[in-house]
Amino acid sequence: PSRCCRRDDDKVAGVDAASSWACIGRHGAPNALFSKMDTGKALVSLVDSSVPSLDTAYSIGSVIGEGRFSKVYSGVGSTSSATGAGVLVALKEIDQCTLEEDEEAIEMLEAEVNALRRCRGTEHVVTLHEVIASQKEECVYLAMERVPGRELFELVEERGALPKGLVCTLVRQLLSALEALARLGVVHRDVKPENLMVTEKADGADGVRLTLIDFGYAALLDEGDNKLLSGVAGSPEYAAPEVLSWLEVEADDTGAVEGERYDAGCDVWSVGVTAHVLLSAELPFELPEEADEASLVAAARNIQLTFAKKVWAEDGMEPAK
Repeated sequence: PSRCCRRDDDKVAGVDAASSWACIGRHGAPNALFSKMDTGKALVSLVDSSVPSLDTAYSIGSVIGEGRFSKVYSGVGSTSSATGAGVLVALKEIDQCTLEEDEEAIEMLEAEVNALRRCRGTEHVVTLHEVIASQKEECVYLAMERVPGRELFELVEERGALPKGLVCTLVRQLLSALEALARLGVVHRDVKPENLMVTEKADGADGVRLTLIDFGYAALLDEGDNKLLSGVAGSPEYAAPEVLSWLEVEADDTGAVEGERYDAGCDVWSVGVTAHVLLSAELPFELPEEADEASLVAAARNIQLTFAKKVWAEDGMEPAK
């Protein structure tokens, strides 16, 4: 599994910390969860509705994923949900204790919700239906589109290097999504095969459909002249050098080291690493034996592309290189 890191100095969400925690939801009652949480963050702006119990809006199924601060469950919408009755969803759950105790969890929640709201309706990007606070479960839930299929990473694990035609289709769809996000001022910052869902089309049109998921490390670019970001985010194996430069800033006690600010171009670097993995079933650099974060970053920042593997000598691979 990829290693993830996030230490971002920029204010991603632009939310007023002085806002009240009181939340009047669809059911007209204050959300008791927020009144108990003294985190200084305005989650009230993130929540679409407050419910006494999650089952008033969604029935919840089994766990289908798990992250640093959350669990993801399968779910089905009811008549009172934003999706309507019978619609399959993925329910991302973040509990009260996590939001109270870890500021990074709140930052990531803000980033994900605000980014997904801004890019709602973008093709090849997962859809956020609504954000619900449940008093009984004492959790916040992101009700998202349940994308059928599986992670692209799993496909590579199963098949190894993928056919060039399939990779072209997938990368074209991914670049189309990222171009649209860049126009909207959204930078994903964690593009990798684990965050790409692949759905095989029943009618065979284009073979597959790709969907970009997991916006927990996303950032929003300012609308003014300063359209640049700072800070470390994402997975070192796939992160651009300018993103990784901020690890050196953190490690420096003198204040003399400066990181390189960046924009949506950092996602394009990640597409390149991803394409290399899809075409060859390996990263463009060798993983160190002691694969801690520092050694991974060092390897990723000193890539020497050799294209030595036999697959790179096949017909039609020169454009891919």
